[in-house]
Amino acid sequence: MIPPPLDLRHTEDAGYAEKRRWLLVPAALFLLVLPFNYTMALRLLTLFAAFGTAIWVFRRHSAPRVAIKWPLVAWSGCALLSVAWSLDPVFSIGEIKREIGYGMLAFFTFYILTRSETEWRLWLNLIVLSLALTLAVSLFGYWSSYPGYQWDDVHGYVSYSTYLATVTPFLLIWLWNLRKQSRWLGALLLGVFICVAYLNANRMFWISFLAVLVIFAGFLAYRQHTGRAKVRILVMLLLAMIISSIFFVQVAKQRPPDAAAMMATESGRSHLMDTFAQSERYRIWEFWIERIAERPLAGVGFGRDLPHFVFQKPAEWPDLFFAHAHNLVLNYGLQMGIPGVLVLLFLFGAMTREFWWIARLPDNQHGEIGLVGLGLMVAVFSKNMTDDLFWRTDVLLFWACAGILLGYGARLRDLSSR
Repeated sequence: MIPPPLDLRHTEDAGYAEKRRWLLVPAALFLLVLPFNYTMALRLLTLFAAFGTAIWVFRRHSAPRVAIKWPLVAWSGCALLSVAWSLDPVFSIGEIKREIGYGMLAFFTFYILTRSETEWRLWLNLIVLSLALTLAVSLFGYWSSYPGYQWDDVHGYVSYSTYLATVTPFLLIWLWNLRKQSRWLGALLLGVFICVAYLNANRMFWISFLAVLVIFAGFLAYRQHTGRAKVRILVMLLLAMIISSIFFVQVAKQRPPDAAAMMATESGRSHLMDTFAQSERYRIWEFWIERIAERPLAGVGFGRDLPHFVFQKPAEWPDLFFAHAHNLVLNYGLQMGIPGVLVLLFLFGAMTREFWWIARLPDNQHGEIGLVGLGLMVAVFSKNMTDDLFWRTDVLLFWACAGILLGYGARLRDLSSR
């Protein structure tokens, strides 16, 4: 028998939110403006204001221990240590400030402020609202600039596809919890989401989206008590997989067989197969793996774009090929060598393990938080296997989301152990 849901709304932890809701305004504004381009000043202003608020709250209400403390220390410590041998220490320090410093401000801000179900529901609704606003802006921009829309309003088409993948678990749990009378709104939002994702034409998004769907459907089916409910969820998953596969194939067909195929000989394969078999990613990965082998223990120093400045570009390569390794793991190998790869996997593994532990607890609130966390990890990691957008806006969003989920999850865990 599943115990009744834990109620954090009437605990001492939740008391400050009832009396001082205005304290959450800076963090709320940060979540709203984060996905939009040309908001750097407002984004940092709201982040620093929200962090100041979090410190004020922390001094009056203690926060639970951070379960991923040591992985965070190892990750940030390895990055800081790489400055000692970086081929451009000033550049590495600047990137550490932007990618780790600001990211940790976002993480601890939301970890501290997410003290009850009130904050969790607020952040969830704001993430979905912000998503809806970006969808509207993107649709308008695409329609008004057709056929040359560059997605600049939302940080470019690749970054926006990463954003869509990152927020997918939050959208799905929001849809799952909708009341019956509001499901028309959920259906409309999901339809627009799918439409914009298709127009964005990023193939890897659909793979990440499908992976998150499988995790959600499998977990929700496992938690159901009746066979009919399990079958209903699995049928929904099958339909979603078919629809996602159709969009994936259509997007792949619309793209050229990548720049590598322009120099390839004629083959008997279909255009769809050529978009993968002749992808430039293979040459890019091979080239950068060879550069990792030149400095396997140290790398060139922290900073995704630093290798671009210290290695010689092959003469026949376009600039896009040489921007970076187009793979999160390989980029960490370039920056910090094999130790950098290990600390990255340690960090992602520790976070996944923590979300898995939370998801397995019998209470429904635990399950919800753990499930969204697992979806977040799968979405971000899979999406960055053919590119690396674990930086700037996307990494800020990731750490804010992780702070929300781990902060609320830690409080649920502490309450359940009393």
